[in-house]
Amino acid sequence: MSNYSSEDINIVVDSAPQGILGTFVPGQTVSGKVIYTPRGQVDINHVVIICKGINYTKITESNGNTSSTYREKIILFRDLDTIFRGPHTIPAGTYEWPFRFELPVRTDYSRKPRRKDEQYQLGDQDLPPTFKLASSNPEADVTYKLKVKVNPGNFIHTTTRTKELPVWCLSRIPLKPPVPLDSFSEGNGRFKSNSLRPTQHTFKEKMRHAFTSDATLRTPEINISVRFKMPRCVSATQYMPIELACKHTISGQNDPECPELVLDGCTFSLNTYTNVRAKGTGCDHHKSKKNTVVGHSIRGSQTLLPLDGSFVPIWEPIRLADMTSHPHNLVPSFRTWTIAMCYKMVVKIRIRHVQTGHIWKLESKFPFEILPGEVEVPAYSKQPTSSVEAGPSALYPPQLSSENQASSSSAAPPEFREDLAPPSYNSGDVWRTEPSSKRAY
Repeated sequence: MSNYSSEDINIVVDSAPQGILGTFVPGQTVSGKVIYTPRGQVDINHVVIICKGINYTKITESNGNTSSTYREKIILFRDLDTIFRGPHTIPAGTYEWPFRFELPVRTDYSRKPRRKDEQYQLGDQDLPPTFKLASSNPEADVTYKLKVKVNPGNFIHTTTRTKELPVWCLSRIPLKPPVPLDSFSEGNGRFKSNSLRPTQHTFKEKMRHAFTSDATLRTPEINISVRFKMPRCVSATQYMPIELACKHTISGQNDPECPELVLDGCTFSLNTYTNVRAKGTGCDHHKSKKNTVVGHSIRGSQTLLPLDGSFVPIWEPIRLADMTSHPHNLVPSFRTWTIAMCYKMVVKIRIRHVQTGHIWKLESKFPFEILPGEVEVPAYSKQPTSSVEAGPSALYPPQLSSENQASSSSAAPPEFREDLAPPSYNSGDVWRTEPSSKRAY
């Protein structure tokens, strides 16, 4: 059995991913070859390659000193192709078999209706994107993979090798332009201080201010309200304009008329909220998880903000993919039978008063949706198309390279034919790699 090793099997994908971030898309043809390099003579009964998609969830619940685990595995699709059939005894060498699959566009699964079905998506639906929840409990993932099995015989363990295929679909829904939030940013927009006075009170004025309600002696303040504006529905590679509006309100005659305000900085936090369920005895078990997938800050500017409530850009248009060193975490929003994943954006804004250095801290929260990828650049994007092209990228390992490149002299063993009987193991009538070798049928 020393000649049977998964390290001798390699899967090379020749098809270039059509997704913008180096992902394959539903409906795309995935083709390539399986390269088998046994280190010694081996018996092969058959070689098969499987292309499949799996939706898996696992929930662990503790009750005192005991715990229970609930799992649910949904096969999104499964295609199998026999690329070599024996039995054959083959010597050490390099052998190649081509394969070709077409990823389905949609999938269906019959799941018994349970409570809280409104949180998930049932029935026929688009293929969900590749996904893995960064959590030990609950566990949830959607994976697509190619799996090769080399079977030497019924009584010998099958040798396997697996290669994952990242899959995101393309969105053909027109993207929504950026809109302001319905409400102002949360936080205290009032700053009241004697430091805002052009001149300080005399002792007599201080005493009179303490015992009277003279409006001319009131402590001046700056009262601002802020609105934030950015797209709420974008792909990971779409440039987003980011704008801010600041409104200054004068409430007293001592308040500064035109305070000088600048943006001190802005922080973005994109959080995922994932609901997971798995089958149990008589009922479903549910668990939720929150993760932060983007934490990004932009520095402040010395440009004065207008105080009339008009929107101004606070930064050059930026992409979500530029906000994180792990863009593969920016999985498009989706729902399946057992996984529902959505986003919420939290924007923390800091505005600074130039003269006093006082900083207002304001916060905006709103639902956010990540689309799988745009077909065309939206009209409101002011930047050129994304520099991240289809095909191998930093997001995923290169799809076109292999761990062990095959020799240029590689050749395939004979194809299986129903009308001709193959040789038996160790019959002496075997297929070999030399040009003059006998093809055994």
